[in-house]
Amino acid sequence: MTGETWRLVDVEYRDDPFMNMSVEEAIPRSVGEGKAPNTVRFWHNSNTIVLGCFQSAELEVNFDACKETGTEVVRRFTGGGAVYHDGGNLNYAISLKKGHPLVPDNDLQSIFRRLSEGAVKGLKTLGVNAEFQPINDIQVDGKKVSGAAGSVRWGTVFHHGCILVASDLSILGKVLNVPKVKLADRHVSSVQKRVTTVRDELRKEVTTHDVRDAIVRGIENSYNVRLAEGQLTKDELSSVKELYDNKYSSSKWNLER
Repeated sequence: MTGETWRLVDVEYRDDPFMNMSVEEAIPRSVGEGKAPNTVRFWHNSNTIVLGCFQSAELEVNFDACKETGTEVVRRFTGGGAVYHDGGNLNYAISLKKGHPLVPDNDLQSIFRRLSEGAVKGLKTLGVNAEFQPINDIQVDGKKVSGAAGSVRWGTVFHHGCILVASDLSILGKVLNVPKVKLADRHVSSVQKRVTTVRDELRKEVTTHDVRDAIVRGIENSYNVRLAEGQLTKDELSSVKELYDNKYSSSKWNLER
């Protein structure tokens, strides 16, 4: 593939994770319907736990710690595990029309691998020794720096990930309940020891904007595409409002699955 242009959107509601999740769903729906081009989105949340679609909030979340730290809880439409977001965490999402030659089949494992390549290449250009680790992680020397989730639905191949750039790992360790068996499997005693940040790996201050720009270049080089700045369409904005009002602002969706 040569000369293809994808839309690049930096649309975020940093202090409203429920609106962020509404945007996250509205874009792939629009791409699948042919109402919007293939799209890459970058965004941030303030202190938030993002649950996988099928997870139990009661099992995954330390609600006392969330209250203490002002951490919100929202559920995404994709599967996978719970993650912690704050201002030092960069989120990215790729929405491609189903059947795109980059991901010709519907196997999520191959989608994770292929659509993580841009992020891996971008991190490498910054000097981070990043590599994809199945099922859906990007790791640095065995420590997780990014996780991903995705889906093939609504006529769209969708992949999104969160990159720990300069996150507060001490809060992450408080608000998420990590099963002791999972920690034992990795021979570590705390969640902080299982993860790392771009800042810690580079041993210098780095901004999420620095990482965002590196991943833009990584995506363009990995997939031979051009990312062009764009905005959400009127249809997408209407869909965002509907999803917010009827789904993502609801405690039933976020907490009672």
